[in-house]
Amino acid sequence: MPARLGHLRLDVADLDRQTEFYTRALGLTVRERATDEQSHYAFLTDAQPIPGGDDDGMHHRLVLRQARDGSPPGPTGRFDHFAWEVDDEAELLAVVERLREMGVETDLQDAQIAWQCYVEDPEGTRLEVYCDRRTRPDGAPLWQGQQEDLDEARLREVAG
Repeated sequence: MPARLGHLRLDVADLDRQTEFYTRALGLTVRERATDEQSHYAFLTDAQPIPGGDDDGMHHRLVLRQARDGSPPGPTGRFDHFAWEVDDEAELLAVVERLREMGVETDLQDAQIAWQCYVEDPEGTRLEVYCDRRTRPDGAPLWQGQQEDLDEARLREVAG
């Protein structure tokens, strides 16, 4: 069995603002909040069932951590982006609309294997929300380096 993403941890400057962003934009729920000697944490989940596992899903998929002393996140752990998959084009469109209602700029892309929406959270972390299109008639089984802007009218048409 291949490895799958367990969780990501982001070190953030404003825990409440970041928690609100991920709960509103992606529909994640806070499973737990905790504090240790150095940090405050929020554990967020999508509550999706785990194949062969717990029916209420993983405890968390995303951990947000803020230093108790208010110091900004350090330079370690920088990465390009992380991705959240939605079931279909209608869900992708719903996320795009929620993000725009929140005043978030969106970048729609067609990578043949997926339709993607790239955004930045309030602290500048880049994320991707996508729907897999490999089995669609106009999809492709492999990426092969092909990517272009996705026309929003096309997304709306396919989303129904």
